[in-house]
Amino acid sequence: MICSPYKIPPILPPAEHPRLMLRKKDISRIKEASKDTEAWRLYRELCDFPILGIGAMPEKGTYHLKEYIALEAQALDALISDDSGKGRGVIEKLLFLLRNVVVYDDYMKARFAGHLIFIASEVYDWCYYLLTAEEREEIIIRCESLAEKYLEMGYPPAKQAAISGHGNEAQLLRDLLAFSIAVYDERPDIYDFCAGRLFEEYLPAYEKVFAGEFHPQGPCYGSYRYAWAMWFGLLIYSMSGERVLPPKTVSTAESFLYLRRHDGEALRLGDDYNETKALYTHKNPFFVPLFLAAAYSGDALWYSESEKQFREEYLIPLAWSYDYYDEGSCGEGVISPAVYLIWNKLTPLSDDRKLPFGRYFDWPVGATVYNDGERLVLMKIGCLWGANHDHLDTGCFQIYDGEILASDSGVYDSYNTPHRKNYTIHTLAHNCILVDGKGTRIPRDKKEPKTLASWLSEYGMAKVLSHRESDGVYEIEGDLSEAYSETCRSVTRKMRFEPDRGERGILAVSDRVEPIDPNSKVTFVIHSQSKPVVDGNLIVIKGKKRELYCRVKSPDKFKITLIGGEGHRFEADGIDYLPEVDTSEAGWGRTEISATGSVSFEIEMEIRRKE
Repeated sequence: MICSPYKIPPILPPAEHPRLMLRKKDISRIKEASKDTEAWRLYRELCDFPILGIGAMPEKGTYHLKEYIALEAQALDALISDDSGKGRGVIEKLLFLLRNVVVYDDYMKARFAGHLIFIASEVYDWCYYLLTAEEREEIIIRCESLAEKYLEMGYPPAKQAAISGHGNEAQLLRDLLAFSIAVYDERPDIYDFCAGRLFEEYLPAYEKVFAGEFHPQGPCYGSYRYAWAMWFGLLIYSMSGERVLPPKTVSTAESFLYLRRHDGEALRLGDDYNETKALYTHKNPFFVPLFLAAAYSGDALWYSESEKQFREEYLIPLAWSYDYYDEGSCGEGVISPAVYLIWNKLTPLSDDRKLPFGRYFDWPVGATVYNDGERLVLMKIGCLWGANHDHLDTGCFQIYDGEILASDSGVYDSYNTPHRKNYTIHTLAHNCILVDGKGTRIPRDKKEPKTLASWLSEYGMAKVLSHRESDGVYEIEGDLSEAYSETCRSVTRKMRFEPDRGERGILAVSDRVEPIDPNSKVTFVIHSQSKPVVDGNLIVIKGKKRELYCRVKSPDKFKITLIGGEGHRFEADGIDYLPEVDTSEAGWGRTEISATGSVSFEIEMEIRRKE
């Protein structure tokens, strides 16, 4: 038995089975709502898939994603067909896997072991009345052993935090929560701890992290960790009928639609693993979070957008798993045919609706995004820094019109590479301000916040002073002084996009910078995918079909420096930090517009069709 320091959760599992992901009343919906779908076909194929306890890659142990989601499908089949013979077969297969599992001891071990705990929980709950008392005890003991040995959060899961990092992933939000729901009759102490921590610590954190309906970790890790938050909400909702997630946590799904580009990819913001692992092969980065959000809320827009992005690879990996590692060796089963069938149209759909072209996303990110389906302009103030996979990009902007014109720079090649640590997460790799070559301050030496109080008090970077989204004007102004407190007395940045001005719209950026040292060099940075052409105060960035005309309107005295090309693309302090893996949008380099002392920059960037 484990001892919980948390209050008894306000919602407890009901005294019946099934209760994990579905109740008896859901079985008819599952049979009817998805019978003719692609997911149903894939599910039926999995029901016949052999489970042999092999490893797709021998050096990765016995974890094989397809075997795990096949066992899940077979357990669901036994439940909805009410076939005790099938159920006993599923139980024997689970015990075989639990008794013979070999978890490869690398950074993925928590995900491998956690997924097996989750699958075991489904079998335990869905085949509950077919299990003997001895089998229930064995499953619990073996799952607890896996959790104790392999989960990064420890067991009981007391480590890591609810703000950023791996504590916001499957370990607690799906795997152990599901386990605690399944075994509640025999071991209520596990639910008391797991759900107790989620209700007492995670929900208050979510109130703040998602307050602006825009995840600080960006469209890649932000949508991934959003999906796990939705798992928590869906496990409680499908068990009890109670929605416990803060409303703005759920509606953060909308931000992913604004960050999706015309080519189907997502705007690069923060660490982007799709660039190197998925290569955006299928142009559908947000199927999973949108589907989960629609299941929880019944929002018809999110549901229809998820259906547009549906591909069977997201349910059964063909060449890659969900986050695109080698087939079979990883995947975590964030979604699968069985999960899709169980939660498809869990909540009746609302009326469809349309989104306005631009909107403001409030603190803690503080950003305005314009997206009309062709042009996408990001204007981010960045009030609180999220550490972990967040970048030091306070005050950044990006411009996309069928192709990226003013871009982020660098590659997320891996978490601890010299390229990422010394270049791509830093301010100079973004369209921001430098003072004597330095970017913003780095809160807590890049350490992740361990508590909500620490995040709120120690990771502040900026404040939004005003914003506007009306009459063809999308504007945001912020005080960035806290971010630049090591080099400046004050810094403000105002960004204003007018889509109907000029040929394809104009983004005007106005900065006021007062450095501590009156002799400091203040630099306005623009990153691009090609070498710009400079003519006096005009900088032209040429794309394949578009061009960006950047005019320096002030100050009167300035210097333009181009840093890029072979040997200089990712230059910081004179060193070109090459990534381990290059990508099509890693960037050519940067344009630096510099002046000395207290500076008022005004730069206008007009999108034009290429001549």
